[in-house]
Order: sequence, then structure tokens, then C-alpha cells
Amino acid sequence: MADLSHLTASEIARRIRQRELSAEAVVAAFLARIDAVNPTINAVVQRAPDALERARQADLDLAQGRVHGPLHGVPFTVKDVFDVAGLPTAVGLEGRRSEFAGEDAVAVMRWRAAGAILLGKTNCPPGGFGSDTENLLYGRTLNPHDPTRTPGGSSGGEAAIVAAHGSPLGLGSDSGGGLRVPAHFCGVATLKPTVGRVPNTGAYNHRGGLTDVRTQIGPIARSVADLALTWPLLCGEDFIDSGVAPMPVGDPANVSLGELSVAYFTNDPASPASAETADTVGAVAQALARAGVIVEPARPRDFVRNGRGISDAYAEIASLRGQDVVELYDSWDGYRSFALQFMRPYDAILCPVSHQPAPPFREMDRKRFDYTLPFSLLGWPVIVIPAGRSKTGLPIGVQIAARPWREEVALALGLAVEREMGRQD
Repeated sequence: MADLSHLTASEIARRIRQRELSAEAVVAAFLARIDAVNPTINAVVQRAPDALERARQADLDLAQGRVHGPLHGVPFTVKDVFDVAGLPTAVGLEGRRSEFAGEDAVAVMRWRAAGAILLGKTNCPPGGFGSDTENLLYGRTLNPHDPTRTPGGSSGGEAAIVAAHGSPLGLGSDSGGGLRVPAHFCGVATLKPTVGRVPNTGAYNHRGGLTDVRTQIGPIARSVADLALTWPLLCGEDFIDSGVAPMPVGDPANVSLGELSVAYFTNDPASPASAETADTVGAVAQALARAGVIVEPARPRDFVRNGRGISDAYAEIASLRGQDVVELYDSWDGYRSFALQFMRPYDAILCPVSHQPAPPFREMDRKRFDYTLPFSLLGWPVIVIPAGRSKTGLPIGVQIAARPWREEVALALGLAVEREMGRQD
């Protein structure tokens, strides 16, 4: 049972299809793992009561030759911002304790349509946004590597339960780093897709469209291969979220590493990274070079400082006057244009996720999102890969950001890092 909970989503999907494993045995193993770890880390806040029943049905369907999709029988969890039919979407708010959803969020629906089986919902900050995963309704989620440390936010519950092997696959959301920082703090992989890839429909306070141009939904897993398998299943129009574009989805298998050029930087002067963080980024740059990628040290000028300034102004937009709003969006557009010009000779940027590994809970840390916010403002696709450890054993991840709509490039580079350096989970 314990060994099954250490399998990746890709391994589970393959072994179920080949009938080496039953979906029921896999789901039972992860439920048992949740029972073992959740009393300590407090990541799962709602259980799906029909998980084993759905797993048994998946096994019956497979025996009769019916495969529902590439995730047939694979368990998953979701951040408690996503509606799940029959379960509350409380998002850590006492007043929403009894707000039961009538239907699944689109992203949940799409993974279920691909054969995946929901185990439950995970903790998040109040209302679904915040830097630490803690609320008055469900309490605090702990980092599985060190219970005195934060798993981050806002998708901290998802990152924590995947890192603790209580789920092979998670669904979270990212507005300024809500997928990427928790993945870095907890030592798992994630993908924030290009803004406009995945419908936000059915996710609490995730409006999508023109009013929510930073927030995007994406997967959390323990391997880059799992991200490559699962994220395309989330993509495409739902004819509700007006911000979703019908763009083609590329395959990382078709990317030639020898034709790629990557800029990397280990530090930004506005937010100096720890020596261990900088060393990890450098080691990943060397790994990409060994894989045949052209790697060059380069950093967009004032990347963090200008990104922080735009983000701070955007956070106060409700109090700004008309001309101030116009100037904010002019600055934002200029920032995006400058970044695109920087990227002309490059296919991707490699850099830190945050300036340090997971800090203690509630540590005042204004710099936590300095390296993730710029890519949220740009709307570019970004993956995070666990790539090292601090001297105290805390995970250290790196970010790889690609040009808009080129998720397959970031994924191909991430797969190369895993081959060169080995999986770090």
C-alpha cells in the first residue's frame, strides 16, 4: 500500500491501463496515506465520499474495454477554490461552510472526463488568495519537510499533500505565484500555463476574462512528465470564460533541445537570493548545457523592481483615479513589451522561484513573490522543478519561463533537467 502512494500519476495511469494495478488498490493506498499524514500536516479539508466507488467502477469499465481517458483510475486532489458537486467550497471562510456546489468546476470536470478520481479538497488561505495556507475554519497547513515552516500559498494545501505522497496529482491556481512558490517550498513540480489557456469557470473568486488577467489554473505533481500528461486536458474554450483563447497545444516531445537558447540569472539586485538558491539555479543551467541547450547568463533590467512596482499599484487599483489607472496599464504594457524584446534571442528564462527556501510561518517576507510576480504580469507559461536542497534539507526549486503559448518548450527543458539531475522528490 505504501509503495503505491509513491508512484507518479504517469506511472499509475500506465500500470492501470496494462492491468498491473487496479484503480481500487491505488485509490485505497492514497486514502490510507492521507489518513497517515493529514493529522500532522492538515492539508486535506474535505474528502470525496465516492472515491472508492468510482475506483471500483473504473476497474469494471476497464475490464469491459472502456477506457475513459489518459487518467483512467488516477487519483487527484483539488484546492478548495474549485467547485466539486456535493462538497462545500468554503475557501477557509466560516460563512461559506455550507456553500455546497451543484456542479464541478470546468477544470475538475475535464480531469474527471479523462478518467481521474477525486480524493478530496485541500486547504488554502481565506478566500483562496494569500501567502500562507492558514484560516480560521480549517486551521494551518504545515510543510511536510519541516512542520515549523510554511508550505506557502495560495495552493499550499495542494503542494503539501502531493509532497507528502498523499496525492499523485493536484489542481491549484496562481495569480502572483500561488502554484509556484508552494511547489518550491514543498519540493514538487508545477506549471502555470499562459494566461488564457484554461477556463477559470467554477473557481471561487477567479473571474477570468478581462477582470482577472493574472490568475491561471494549473497542475501540481511530483514529476515534469506528469505535468506534460495532465495540463493539456485542462485547456480550451468552455464558452463561459471570455479570456480563454483557442490556441494549439504543443508537444514537448517535438522540441529539439539543441535548437533552444536559454537566458539564466541567479540573482536580481532588487531581491538577492540566498547562496544555496543561486547555486541551485547555476547547477540547473549546467544541466541544460549538458543536454545540448545554449545557455547564456542574462537578466532583464530592473525585472523585479519594476514588476514589484506595477503589482503594488495594481493591488490598490480600486482606490486609483481614472488617469492613474491609465498610467498603471501603460506601465504594465511597457513592461510586457520590454520583456518580449529581451526574449527575442531566447526561448526561455531560468531563474529562482523565490529568494530563499520555505521560511517559518508568518515570517514577514515581502520578497517571497519577487521572482514569480513578473511572469504573472507578463502572462507567460512557467514551470517549477525541484532541483536541490538547502543545508537543512529544505527543497529548492527553479523557474523556467517560456514565451507566450509555448508551454511545450518549458516542459521539454524541465524534462531535460530531470534526466540530467534526477528527480528530486
